Amino acid sequence: MEEKLNVNSILKANNNNPIKIGELSKKVINMLNLDYSPRNILLTADRIYHCEKHKSEYKDEDSYKKSIESIPDIIKFPHYIGFNKSNNSIQYVKKLDDTTLVAVRLSYKGSLQLRTVFPLTEFDLNKKINSNKLIPYK
Repeated sequence: MEEKLNVNSILKANNNNPIKIGELSKKVINMLNLDYSPRNILLTADRIYHCEKHKSEYKDEDSYKKSIESIPDIIKFPHYIGFNKSNNSIQYVKKLDDTTLVAVRLSYKGSLQLRTVFPLTEFDLNKKINSNKLIPYK
């Protein structure tokens, strides 16, 4: 079942209290050979504002909105996953209207926080797959 993120309610709350948008599963930990334990993935309103800088990279506003609302679904049911060693981020990728990458990173407090969301071109997706930076989620 697809879970949708209610962005308006997060932004209207007028605070930066984190909300749970998913969890790092044992399956992802094992597939990526991570030295993490399962834990919640959190989102704060400031990260939504950050993601808006990528809005123009999507094919249209509806595609952007669908990608943002689908963040919990992308984390729970990705098509590909990866780990970016250069910035210690776990990447969840799913083909929607645009292929969307959700990056989460371990915070200094030990929780996982959403960092950004942006579209991948077919070329970039294939490049990441061919270089084993992304692996199929099975």
